[in-house]
Amino acid sequence: MLDSEGRVVAVATVSPAPTGLRPGAAAWRLRGMAVEPELQGRGAGTLLLDAVVARAGAAGAEVLWADARDSALEFYRRRGWSVEGRGYLTPATGIPHHTVVLGLRSRS
Repeated sequence: MLDSEGRVVAVATVSPAPTGLRPGAAAWRLRGMAVEPELQGRGAGTLLLDAVVARAGAAGAEVLWADARDSALEFYRRRGWSVEGRGYLTPATGIPHHTVVLGLRSRS
């Protein structure tokens, strides 16, 4: 996502990737998402996530999933994602995470 001056202020990486949480579904994984600190809490993340959902859905995804930091779980919940499974710590950083999932079949 670019600001009005053409600077990159938010990025996301998403690609097809199966998940055992929805076997057989056309699943895509949100691998990473970041927003410039000064724009956090001001809607940039929501706009970016909405764009990811729209693009994945248009490409045939039936479900999106991600490994989300526990500190961001409410962000995802407010946007219709469900938190699934047990929490875990990432091996490299020890940061608490959960898997979040969004079904796209019934979305328009």
